[in-house]
Amino acid sequence: MTKSLAAVGIAVLCGITPVHSQADNTATAPWVIGEIAILSGPAATVGTRLHKSFAMWVDQINSSGGIRGRKVELVTCDDQALPEKAVACARSAILSHAVVIVANTLTASVAAIAPLVADGPFVLVASPNVVPAPDTNLYQISPSDAALTRAIADYLKQNGLDGMGMVASTDASGEVGVTNVRRIFGELGLGVKIARIDLRANDASIQLAYVATPDIRLVYSNYSGGGAATVVKSYSNLDLRQPLLVSYANVSPAFVSLVKDVLPRRLLAITNRAVVPDLLPPAQREKVLRFSGEYAKTYNEEADTNNLIGKMSADVLQSVLTNVAEPADATSVKSYLESHPIETLQTLRFSSTTHVGLGAEDAVVVELKNGSWAKADPL
Repeated sequence: MTKSLAAVGIAVLCGITPVHSQADNTATAPWVIGEIAILSGPAATVGTRLHKSFAMWVDQINSSGGIRGRKVELVTCDDQALPEKAVACARSAILSHAVVIVANTLTASVAAIAPLVADGPFVLVASPNVVPAPDTNLYQISPSDAALTRAIADYLKQNGLDGMGMVASTDASGEVGVTNVRRIFGELGLGVKIARIDLRANDASIQLAYVATPDIRLVYSNYSGGGAATVVKSYSNLDLRQPLLVSYANVSPAFVSLVKDVLPRRLLAITNRAVVPDLLPPAQREKVLRFSGEYAKTYNEEADTNNLIGKMSADVLQSVLTNVAEPADATSVKSYLESHPIETLQTLRFSSTTHVGLGAEDAVVVELKNGSWAKADPL
């Protein structure tokens, strides 16, 4: 069946190839997967890593005969982290009868496409900052920023600290982080000293001078992507002695490579337990090691947090395509995901009260040791 001119036009705008329609729902038509990913611009390292996991999964599924006799067709649209471009990508996916939209993009883009999927298809979200309402068709794979913040707070309390310093970006993600840390730390009786920094800044000395005072024993840089390297470089230039904790998106070889010559005395990070497989039960540990080995063989690079999130997202999709009779029916998908834990690299638990699969108990503070991330030592 030929696509409408509108659908083709949007596809051309997004820089993607038009795909076969699934409107006839034939038994042999491919499962069309619409992916919105950041493949260019400052945050491209995040989107590219998430995309690679999905691309590898698609190749593996198709080489084994597909799912229920149908191959998978991945249609990727680069939104460049621009909400208006993400909307065009989503419209194209919907017109192409995609059974799912995989949102491997930033918070603002996910928020922009949310109204378009009120009636489906369902959306898998990588960002920790979205926290979709349980009456929506959005399902978040990452722990929420609030859950990550609570895990940081638990680490402070375990080490006898009563607060920390924090450098947060001035974008939407930074605002989410500031809001959560003020609320959660306030509830737990912890203090926080906060400074904001523009994403385009090339020096963080003023901000660090404010938050890294002698009474502060830990500084948190809630800042994703290459810009976070600015904080690390300024930290080194100021010869600060406190450990520096970086955010969820920066637990990657790419980020470590950016800062390897200016590392602080101790570099910590908040991330998923799957980053340190020894912290997982044996079955999950084996899944992580197997995936990491396959990824390294395919791409000749080490898997990072974003790759692991991408893998978990792909496992959710595979479970839906395997077990839901009509995956294009968002109501059927909702019923399935809210009642069936997904056993992947970590157990994802969606429900009628939360569409966030991982919680604070699934996160951990890690430390860079000899070039690899391990569970953080006491402060």
